[in-house]
Amino acid sequence: MAPPPSPSRSSFRSNSANLDLLRAVAVLSVFFGHLYVIVTGAESLTSWHFDQMGVLSFFVHTSLVLMLSMERSPANGRDWFLSFYLRRSFRIYPLSMVCVTIAMILHRSPAISEPVVYWTWPQYFSNLALTTNLLFTPVMVGGLWTLPIEVQMYITLPFLFLAGRKYGLKLLGALWLLAIPVAFAQLRTTRRLDVLGYVPCFIAGAIAWRLSTMAPRRIPGWLWPFAMVSVWPVFFAARHGNDMPFRWAYCLVLGLALPWFQEFSWAPLVRVAHWIAKYSYGIYLSHIALMLWCFNLPVPRPAQLAVFVPLAVATPVAMFHFIEDPMIRFGQRLAKRLFDPARS
Repeated sequence: MAPPPSPSRSSFRSNSANLDLLRAVAVLSVFFGHLYVIVTGAESLTSWHFDQMGVLSFFVHTSLVLMLSMERSPANGRDWFLSFYLRRSFRIYPLSMVCVTIAMILHRSPAISEPVVYWTWPQYFSNLALTTNLLFTPVMVGGLWTLPIEVQMYITLPFLFLAGRKYGLKLLGALWLLAIPVAFAQLRTTRRLDVLGYVPCFIAGAIAWRLSTMAPRRIPGWLWPFAMVSVWPVFFAARHGNDMPFRWAYCLVLGLALPWFQEFSWAPLVRVAHWIAKYSYGIYLSHIALMLWCFNLPVPRPAQLAVFVPLAVATPVAMFHFIEDPMIRFGQRLAKRLFDPARS
């Protein structure tokens, strides 16, 4: 099945400053939410809000960006699906597998880890495969719990794209509504399929993409940062416990707001947002481990900060340039070689 023709394409481009800012704010929300908990030793409701809101923003952003990627794909038929899955595998797995392997090595060395945590080999392989939620396996890297949800959603996103492209916004809205009772059912039955609880969040990203093919972007771009902040109270109303409806509502409102704004163009913020967004995956996977190590050093707090700040910057940069980016490029080249119709 090839993606059917569409009368118009999304107004977003791969270098969207608005999407960079959304991703940067998302990862910084998670970063500072965890920083507060680790430094103070206690979680506040506000730190929890920012931490979880960052994850939700990631889900909306990821879904929208992947819709744009599928829109640009030159492949057809079965190759269109296979190209998508291959490229996403090389995008997500290499860096997470390296981090999990490092965690395995460090936590099996008495000279490095105190107290020693001996991860089992089944736990290790489950973390490598990003199936921790399906197998009830403890995560070995801080923040890793969201990646299995993303990977499991990847299976359905191409079908969601095709449905939205062929039948439009009304069908995506209907799917979002239908996903709500399914998500409620998951909450009351099994934690093993927690991906179902987040389906409305990813559909919100698809709604944002489909709306971006129709909506005139007439709202000035300088208002976009303020619009993002204005959406926060939707989730800030949540409390621990029955918070999932607030998550769904936040993602939907964010998705509905995204396509109406022109690209903001204040150069300093554009550059900073792009830099943070570029290294966000490495920031996400490394920040908890770095915080735990640096802020447990037997030195005064200023010295801990002096160690932490350069490491927090240098580590994700190194992870991107030595692992993440080369593997992304390799996956793209492999997908092009195998599935690009221009080469056949």
